[in-house]
Amino acid sequence: MDQTIDIDVIDEVYNPSDDSYLLLRVIDPKPGESMLELGPGTGLISMHAAKAGAIVTAADINPHAIECTRRNAAANGVRIETVISDLFQNVKGNFDIIAFNPPYLPGSTRTTSWIEKSWSGGEDGAEVALKFLQEAWKHLTPGGRIYMILSSVGGLMSVVRAARERYESVMLEEHHMFFESIFAYRFKLRYSQNG
Repeated sequence: MDQTIDIDVIDEVYNPSDDSYLLLRVIDPKPGESMLELGPGTGLISMHAAKAGAIVTAADINPHAIECTRRNAAANGVRIETVISDLFQNVKGNFDIIAFNPPYLPGSTRTTSWIEKSWSGGEDGAEVALKFLQEAWKHLTPGGRIYMILSSVGGLMSVVRAARERYESVMLEEHHMFFESIFAYRFKLRYSQNG
């Protein structure tokens, strides 16, 4: 982790937590690679990727998160393209890396609170992650990879089972806390798939 990166947090934006740092540890952007981060929150992961030389796009449904990411990127001297988008709705192009720490706690996705949207993953916690995986493959370059956080309290097995239909998956790292375990997964498109 780059200790020179300084982040500012604002209300209505998810502050980096254990899941954020787990995702940060497993992504591996190379100079010149393109990376999309969905749900950047403060932009912490996007800024680390940009400092590593990746060409980064950060997309979030929350306009406060996009503003926070923009401000933090400017303050840290990194270039990040930002877009307000519900998952891939306004995202253009394909990427070598897609990073996503989805909302994974069981709760309504219909909430109007931006901060609640950052953790409410649907009735069983898997709704947003499943929707993401249905679309993500369309935005990967050949050989591209997805890094994603999943939780033991957020429909973990339903997401992993659904991912097997289209992706090869590897659980890279796990972190256990008193009420849940979180897992960092890497997904790659199965080459036998034609879309």
